[in-house]
Amino acid sequence: MSLDPITLTVIQAGLQQVCDEMDLSFSRAAFSPVIAEANDRSDGIYAAADGALIAQGAGGLPVFVGTMQHSTATLIEMIRAGRAAPPSPGDIYIVNDPCLGGTHLMDVRFARPFYRDGEIFCWLSNTGHWPDTGGSVPGGFSASATAIEQEGLRLPPVRLFKEGVLDPEITPSSVRISGWPISVSATSRRRPPRSWWANGG
Repeated sequence: MSLDPITLTVIQAGLQQVCDEMDLSFSRAAFSPVIAEANDRSDGIYAAADGALIAQGAGGLPVFVGTMQHSTATLIEMIRAGRAAPPSPGDIYIVNDPCLGGTHLMDVRFARPFYRDGEIFCWLSNTGHWPDTGGSVPGGFSASATAIEQEGLRLPPVRLFKEGVLDPEITPSSVRISGWPISVSATSRRRPPRSWWANGG
């Protein structure tokens, strides 16, 4: 399939606008001032086959532009290899492991497969900086840390939402370890539906 430059530009601008709407909704819904005021977050749309970047919000934090496609690609590879649970419509994964294409433990990523005609059409993903993930010091930045586990909870890709329902077994673990439990709880509950709204899911 070939597209003329004008049509391609219109499609590109439309996808960019979707991501900008996701960015805006993310900041408005966030309880954490790090996200709502400092805009330490980013949203994007990624290819179903390999996680390649399709579009990303213009207002997203630049450091995430180079990492989110790698974390999405890693999630896809882990699902194919059986190292992460296969998705169903309405599932949303949560992951913050820096060794799986991320940045540091406080940058928590959500990824959701977007379905069309029963098949995964693309992946929607966002990253937001949580104020605390339960490390040895508030905020997780410890000058005396000798292992990554001392900086906070290290999450592999797990399904926080299963078929659109928040998993009651995973949520308490991610909330109780944080020094900001109200912020973490509210952010984890409110982030995914905003991505659904922005993308018509």
